[in-house]
Amino acid sequence: MSIRNKVMSRSLALGLIALGTAGIAVGATPDLSGFWELKHDSKKVTPAEVTAEGKRLAEANRPKVEDGMIMTYASRWCHPLGTPFIMGDSAPLDLIQSKKELAITAEVQSSARHIYLDGRPHPDMDAFDPTTNGHSIGHWEGNVLVVDTVGFNDRGNPMVPGGGVRGESSHLVERYELVDGGERLKVTFTWTDPKIFVKPHTYSFTYYKASPEAYALEYFCDSSDPERAKTAEEPPQIQSKE
Repeated sequence: MSIRNKVMSRSLALGLIALGTAGIAVGATPDLSGFWELKHDSKKVTPAEVTAEGKRLAEANRPKVEDGMIMTYASRWCHPLGTPFIMGDSAPLDLIQSKKELAITAEVQSSARHIYLDGRPHPDMDAFDPTTNGHSIGHWEGNVLVVDTVGFNDRGNPMVPGGGVRGESSHLVERYELVDGGERLKVTFTWTDPKIFVKPHTYSFTYYKASPEAYALEYFCDSSDPERAKTAEEPPQIQSKE
């Protein structure tokens, strides 16, 4: 091959490589920011294998969330519903990503999730006050964000899709991945808890990117609303210490 042809072949190869990588920064971290909506056709969950204790706890919660319009105690009194409820509800999710964290705000009754991406470890769980969302840290494995969450309590709406409930011994691992050119977000959830699940319980949801004009609406909750008071039980009475 002549020197001229070699140069042309090399130029052509470099050009093809450039075309194939156009718009992709080497080592770039995917940006999950956006307004995401969960479609019901992506909520097919395999039933979990649940322990006897897990079944008992799930049954204790089930009448409050399945009996007509009766709401949970947390809904009635405007308490945060927490994870996994907000991740499986029809209300949209607003994701905002920075180098430090990924914040997830749901258009429903809950506090925001803060997933720390700065390399910090979980705090000492003996000193951590459990919450409905737990404590989350994340790291990237290629283009997949792996999120590890511990430090849950059993308040809010603790029901796990497929069966079982979350509690203080629950451990959740999530894998976030953009698919279809970034138009969809696939999240795979894996729950482990020796008190609740016989084996790890895994399921996936797919969220669709909303229109760029979409924005989160305010969720107003008034626990003193007399109509709302008809939908759930009264709070436990505080006993005086006389």
